[in-house]
Amino acid sequence: MPKKPVPRPEDEESHLKKLREELEMSQEDLARELGVSSQTISRWELGKNVPTFTVKQMKALEKLLARIGRSIGDLPDNL
Repeated sequence: MPKKPVPRPEDEESHLKKLREELEMSQEDLARELGVSSQTISRWELGKNVPTFTVKQMKALEKLLARIGRSIGDLPDNL
């Protein structure tokens, strides 16, 4: 059974949003890189949906993280 998303309090910034900002990308830019819509990125950041990534998306994310000297293993479990 899939995990139910847990909405975040308004003042709590998501790990994904912090990562996106660290990458200096807009929601549209990140969506394009991962092959999803910007609305999907927004829902993930707001905690309305739990991100699930395909292998292709994980590889794209890994390349993005390499730009800032990080890896998949550096990400929190609750991205």
